[in-house]
Amino acid sequence: MTTRFAIVSSAILLAATLSLQAQTTTTSKEAGTAQVVTAVLTGEVAWIDGNMLVAKLRPTGEYRVYKMQPGQKFLIDGQSKLINELKLGTVLTATSVTTTQPITVRTTTVVNGTVVWVNGNYVVLLLPNGDDKGYTVPENFPFTVDGKTVTVRELKVGTKVTATKIVEDPHVEVVKTTIITGTAK
Repeated sequence: MTTRFAIVSSAILLAATLSLQAQTTTTSKEAGTAQVVTAVLTGEVAWIDGNMLVAKLRPTGEYRVYKMQPGQKFLIDGQSKLINELKLGTVLTATSVTTTQPITVRTTTVVNGTVVWVNGNYVVLLLPNGDDKGYTVPENFPFTVDGKTVTVRELKVGTKVTATKIVEDPHVEVVKTTIITGTAK
């Protein structure tokens, strides 16, 4: 019974190893050059209601409504205050720093298999785990066969291939920090 258990365990381990060899995926992130933009606004508190604040901007005299985040702190004359502690006429200066960081997430997948059918740009591979999987590939997609690069047009049934697919997903991360300071009237 012990020998039989060892053989079954070895077969399961071998199948799991072959399954892992069928496809390997890695992901990496590459950061581009960050852009930092600083904006400064100065205005006088004209009205407050809950988390709403109207400020008369300087030097234009234009009025603007701001919905403040709950718990937003204001540094007034060196003291931390909440919106309900502000007085009309307080001059506020908001310094906002926005950092925009482009990020590219690159996913690389390496697939090993044996060609079981190919027609045009469509190829079916028998993966080491015994599954068949079909792929539509660009005409110039590179496959590796015996250390040489070939295209889908050069593949033949029974050929063992390795293919590497790289997918790049660009996106942007934005971080905005605002500090509001002021002088009470």
